[in-house]
Amino acid sequence: MFYYINKIVFGLMNPMSVGLMMLLAAVLFGWRRWRRTGLSFATAALVWFTFWSFGFTCPDLKTSLEEMYPPQRAEDMPKADAIVVLGGGMGANTNTLVYAEMHLGADRVWHAARLWKAGKAPVVITSGTGEADASYPLLRDFGIPESAIVLENEARNTEENAKYVAEWLKANVKTEDKPGGARRILLVTSAMHMRRAVLMFERAFAKICGDGEAPIEIVPAAADYDGLVCKRPFQFTDIFPSPDCMCIRSLTFKEILGYWGYRLLRR
Repeated sequence: MFYYINKIVFGLMNPMSVGLMMLLAAVLFGWRRWRRTGLSFATAALVWFTFWSFGFTCPDLKTSLEEMYPPQRAEDMPKADAIVVLGGGMGANTNTLVYAEMHLGADRVWHAARLWKAGKAPVVITSGTGEADASYPLLRDFGIPESAIVLENEARNTEENAKYVAEWLKANVKTEDKPGGARRILLVTSAMHMRRAVLMFERAFAKICGDGEAPIEIVPAAADYDGLVCKRPFQFTDIFPSPDCMCIRSLTFKEILGYWGYRLLRR
């Protein structure tokens, strides 16, 4: 139930939906001949869309999230019991597509492969619905053997990613100093998404650790730095609204809303 409530809330509160609701209110009030109120809603919608789509403020929010987890070379990362790469950055290989399609977050899969080839963990756990036809074949194309890939193909969101991965680690990874599971994982996801992912994995791991048992260490291995890449001096074109900017800021708003919603409302 929470999964569907979560989707509905995000759908209604994203900047595009809020702006469209303002325009709808403007039309309804105008139709009822409350023209001053309708004009106020129309003006508010114009200001709202302008704020979210102007280029000169576009990278700021996303960059602030990405800067929490600076880029690191795979060779410099510590060794771990598993590399966990979250799904969502790939389009699935289907009857229409010969190969899986790499979307904006596909850097996650590249980085997971780099970490494995650098010898940082014996297995790569790819987690998310549809990853059997998305990240899994790409990992195989990168030369990672089937025996080194664990496919978790049920998680529909980040909270479920954390839950199912925690359960697998507890059942399948045993170490000498931590018989109940893994000691450390390298968590791979988009840099903007990392803060929320770390919070959810910390809570999922806390539930599976026994009394007095050391928690599983989560080492962020972020990828997909769109905001930092786009960070640049002011340009003339930044005075114009941009649909790309609207998309970037909407995704960033979703991350901020999701982080605080989970932190305050979920236990």
